[in-house]
Order: sequence, then structure tokens, then C-alpha cells
Amino acid sequence: MSAKPASANVAFTEVATTVLSANGGDARLIVSADAAETQRAVPSVSVAAGRTLVAALQGQQRTGGYAIRITSIERDGARLVVHATFTTPPKDAIVTQILTSPAHVVSVASGDVSGIREAVLLDESGKERARASVP
Repeated sequence: MSAKPASANVAFTEVATTVLSANGGDARLIVSADAAETQRAVPSVSVAAGRTLVAALQGQQRTGGYAIRITSIERDGARLVVHATFTTPPKDAIVTQILTSPAHVVSVASGDVSGIREAVLLDESGKERARASVP
């Protein structure tokens, strides 16, 4: 078995996108080969054998017009770096007056994240929005 490079891009496949996750708090990141943890936040997801789920949750918002989208994932040694775009509605936008909690879930090959100990979620400016320990 070959060693994993110190830093590498990780290919991913889209699993689900929603504006109504069960994440009522701040931004959150979940990385898990067991779908149960991710399903608590996004009930409709499932994970195929040999895949690991990566879920980026924007956090609870007071109106519609918000979204989150994972744009790239990198492995940096024992750390997974998840890059995402956080969309907010324009100041003068007409939006629905409902609580939302946007989420984007992707899957990666489990071998690509083997040995990962922590993961960080960065927004488009490079600001850290969330951090997670990986079991």
C-alpha cells in the first residue's frame, strides 16, 4: 500500500443539498463513514460502502436566500480542509420569512481520508467557520 501524500486534492461526489437541515446552531462540519451522525442533521442521506460523508452546514438563518456549497476538499497530512461558498441574500432582496439551515453533503472515497484526525471548514475568504474531530 502506498503512503498518502502530505497534501492532495480529494475528489468528491454530491449526495444532498438542502436549506432545511436540523442544524439549529452555528456553522458545522461532519466527516463520518457512519451515516447516522450525518442523518441527524440531514435525514435523507445515506452512504455507500467504501465512502465517507462530508457535510458542511451553514447554521441557522432567519430568512431564505442562504446556501452553502462545498467547492473543494484537500488532505493536508492528518487534516482535511473543506472549502465552501457561503451564500447570503443581498441586503435589498425579497426573501421568505422562515428559519432555514442550509447544508451540502458530499461523499469521498474512504481510503482518501484514512488517518484523518481533524477537519476544518473554510469559507471563500479562507476564514475558518467550523472544526471537527474525525473518529
